[in-house]
Amino acid sequence: MIKKIFLVMAVLMILKLTVGCSQDRAAINNPTNDIKEITLCENWEFEQFSTILTPANSKNYGFAAYLANFYETLVNYQDGQIVPGLAESWNISPDGLVYTFHLKQGIKFSDGADFDAGAVKRNLEMIPVLSGEYNGAFAVVTTLFKEFKVFDRYTIEIHLTAPYYGALHDFTKLNPLAMMSPNAFTEDDTISEQILTATMGTGPYMLAGQSDGSGFTFVQNPNYHGAKPDVTQFRVKVIPDNQTKALALRNGEIDLIFGWDKLSYDVFKEFSADKRYGTKVSNENGMTRYIGFNVAKAPFNDRQVRLAVSHAIDKTSICDNLFYGIESKADTLLNRSLPYCDVAVEPYQYDLEKANKILDEAGWRDIDGDGIREKDGQRLAGEILYTSGLGTDDDLILTISRGLKKLGMDVKEKGLDMMAWYAESLQGNFTLAYKTTYYIPDVPFTLISNMNSEIMVDKMMAQGLAHLPDGNQLIIGLNSMVDQQEIQQRYAYILGEIHQNISFVPISYIKELVVFNADKITDYQFYGQPWQVNIAGIKLR
Repeated sequence: MIKKIFLVMAVLMILKLTVGCSQDRAAINNPTNDIKEITLCENWEFEQFSTILTPANSKNYGFAAYLANFYETLVNYQDGQIVPGLAESWNISPDGLVYTFHLKQGIKFSDGADFDAGAVKRNLEMIPVLSGEYNGAFAVVTTLFKEFKVFDRYTIEIHLTAPYYGALHDFTKLNPLAMMSPNAFTEDDTISEQILTATMGTGPYMLAGQSDGSGFTFVQNPNYHGAKPDVTQFRVKVIPDNQTKALALRNGEIDLIFGWDKLSYDVFKEFSADKRYGTKVSNENGMTRYIGFNVAKAPFNDRQVRLAVSHAIDKTSICDNLFYGIESKADTLLNRSLPYCDVAVEPYQYDLEKANKILDEAGWRDIDGDGIREKDGQRLAGEILYTSGLGTDDDLILTISRGLKKLGMDVKEKGLDMMAWYAESLQGNFTLAYKTTYYIPDVPFTLISNMNSEIMVDKMMAQGLAHLPDGNQLIIGLNSMVDQQEIQQRYAYILGEIHQNISFVPISYIKELVVFNADKITDYQFYGQPWQVNIAGIKLR
């Protein structure tokens, strides 16, 4: 009996020592007393963790807004300027055909691979391959890659087939130009299966492991070369419904909600008035809400109809009442603060009387007294296609359709999920559609490029110059210009034509929103590309 007691005590002592040693090792690698975790939410599951996201490999782009937490680009976009990223400096040849990047030294990817010119070369070679038919849709410069020359371990030359005035801005784009570990690619030029279950970048965080079914956990990247952020790990819970997101924040299930598309402005104002929560609004307003027309389909192939619509939407009322003054009225598709976009045009002001007169004079009249105008047997009617369930969008579309009803126009709301909306718009199955312009720094460069209808990746933008027989050539010519004065003149012409033809009706300029638990978080700093979730920009108590 005594022997058995001693045996049990010995086993317990060994177990205690073993567990103690394991705990000591865990404490060294990730001290439990230093863990500072926050939880936030997203609409969708993350399907993969690559920096090359296209409609062919991603159903929802959910991960796209988190790329800056795991990956870095050669150069960064910050307050309207291009600043060093993984490259400490760069040179551009006078003819705009060669970009030389001098890389920072001593940086490793989260999987331990070295960041050097060879890794950059491998990434750049693979982007066109993995982008497939969407190569150029997210960054024009990737269609111009000709040759990559590695001069030494930390110097690489990128040769282009033609100059492109927006090339340096393209190099700031996390999708598709953020750098992944060479191990993210296979020897036969495909994406590695590892990228489906791991992040493989040089950024401040990395994936901790597979999803547990309710969300994802990310931890600090031990190889990160920058200052350590306050948050040591964070969780992203999948909560599709926006009302449920707000309830989860109030109940303490999550600590932060990021993005104008995840909050109605009513809810944002409620949180702003509650001292238990902090709220912030970004300074940048590069994105524009707008209504686009299919100019090839009746009745919106009639410019007078489009002109009437432009005078029938009360943007000031929408901004004041629906957006609580946070968003400002948009008179132009692209904010004039953006590069090359400071082009003066005469705004189409809200004037319902004028809108009615325009339609009367154009022959659109309510003949049968049903409240809807007609002309030559064609009813003044259509559908407005939009992505439902995002922020205040449902209320916005309802407000617009009701306003057009006062004009004698029957516009039905057609809300779809993101990918269904994309499929319908790409096929041209719309008369009107609601959308937002691209994020900074995609505007104006990529957006204007996608007005080339031959690219066929954005059917909405392709309407912009569809009325001009040489519209595509205008874009092609612009992209190869190097003289700044010529570029500005071309922009003035293009933006003037878009405005004059009323291809789009801009509504308001968007700013990003964030709400957080003030008992846990003291501040949030927006990333240089403010649509990116910036966990490193969170300051904790």
